[in-house]
Amino acid sequence: MPDHRFLQPWQMRLACGLFLCWLAGSVAAEPSTAVEYAALVDAALAAAWSEAGVDPSRAVDDATFLRRASLDLVGRVPTAAEARRFLDDSDPDKRVKAVDLLITSGAHARNMATLWRRSWMPQADTAEFSRISVDFERWIAVRLQEQTPYDEIVRELLTIPLELGDQASFSGNIAVSPVGFYVASEGRVENLAANATRGFLGVNLDCAQCHDHPHSRWTRDQFWKMAAFFADPQQAAKGLPIRPAVLIPDTDREVSAELVDGTPLQWPSDIEPTTGRRLLAAWLTAPTNPFFARNAVNRVWAHLFGRGLVEPLDDLSSAASNTGFQADLLAAVADRFARSGYDLAALMRGLASTRLYQLAPPDEADPPADRALFSSMPMRGLTGEQLYDSLRTAAGLPPERDDTGRGRGLDDRKRFASQFRVQRPGSAERSITQALAIMNGPLTANLADPDNNATIAAVAGSPFLEPDARIEALFLAVLGRKPTADQASALLEFVSSRTADTTPAHAYADIFWALVNSSEFNTNH
Repeated sequence: MPDHRFLQPWQMRLACGLFLCWLAGSVAAEPSTAVEYAALVDAALAAAWSEAGVDPSRAVDDATFLRRASLDLVGRVPTAAEARRFLDDSDPDKRVKAVDLLITSGAHARNMATLWRRSWMPQADTAEFSRISVDFERWIAVRLQEQTPYDEIVRELLTIPLELGDQASFSGNIAVSPVGFYVASEGRVENLAANATRGFLGVNLDCAQCHDHPHSRWTRDQFWKMAAFFADPQQAAKGLPIRPAVLIPDTDREVSAELVDGTPLQWPSDIEPTTGRRLLAAWLTAPTNPFFARNAVNRVWAHLFGRGLVEPLDDLSSAASNTGFQADLLAAVADRFARSGYDLAALMRGLASTRLYQLAPPDEADPPADRALFSSMPMRGLTGEQLYDSLRTAAGLPPERDDTGRGRGLDDRKRFASQFRVQRPGSAERSITQALAIMNGPLTANLADPDNNATIAAVAGSPFLEPDARIEALFLAVLGRKPTADQASALLEFVSSRTADTTPAHAYADIFWALVNSSEFNTNH
């Protein structure tokens, strides 16, 4: 059983309510899906920790929790006002309420759109396809904001009539659509098959594209049969369409569309250009598909907890990946996800309400935690997008996002984020180039100028604030917490000595620069 010392009051009340309903054989409505997720995960991890004799990390304080949730759910640090309000709030349910508020915001949809675009269309991180990625993320964000179920989003993507995208200029006059998925794949059936199976199933067929791999369960024929679903229907001798087929490169063999698991398909007599993709989408998103729900859950889990329940994310079909309590837990959470109607918001709420999500990183004095048991939260470096939006938030400025995706601010954001691009931001390490970009890059230099920083201007220009209150305001804006007594004392002395040579605004600008260059600001911990 979970250690009740780490449960929030709202969790205790819900647990007691569920227990009483069970005793009474109550016919009351089911508990929320989010609560079921949290109970399922907490029970599984508590049992694993107990069996392994592992003591999980302590629970984090309120400031760390809000900062973690803000970065994960909306992609930026909390504002100074948000942090102060949360820290001063005595409501025992404030953590779950904060998660709800973040998930229902438009910023959450935009943040998660980047995650899904990067999972489904990773090649769009390159400069060549950067504009396409903007339009594609806009489409995902709209669907998430509309609370469209995950399976419906994937079906829409896979079945879009491609003639709508042939002349797409991405000019803003074109309706928001997922056509960028096909453009980034260059319309090549092999690229589409590889991206679809890897992105939507966590099944890596790439190695089978050129030859039968000795250590892979997939064959070359299976790869090209899957690729055929994206081919146009052929014309039979009498002009009637037949199921799509492709010629395997460097051979004289042609294979028609066939599912990788051998499931038979009922092809209609009237085959249209989207028929193959519609049949593929129906099979791929079916509740009986063993990979679809697990892949989605595993990627959300990795986003929140630094690594997937099953690794690698792109190869759930590996026999070695489907053993142990982690694989069992993934299957159980995925089953709940499918039964919820593929509700992504409920999944996020549930996982962010777990005891695990509230654990601290391991202390330096602690022995190395067994990462596979998720007994602590890893220290994670921020993505380029998180850094950019967090720097602007700390400076009291809104994130630069325009609805058409064509403003200079968005170009600046993409250029900055490209310097911090990594396949998985699971490490807090930075390269020298990345560290220098934060220390003296144009964005930091611009925001450290009091004339361009609303936070510094407000702190230095408020006559009713004492110096200690100004320093506290800076800490809340940048780090989401109040300074320690030692930090406040040292910085008060610094401000006093610094203002002898320059204006108060420049002294506080120096503190702002130092805080944004700290490891505390540059990591999610």
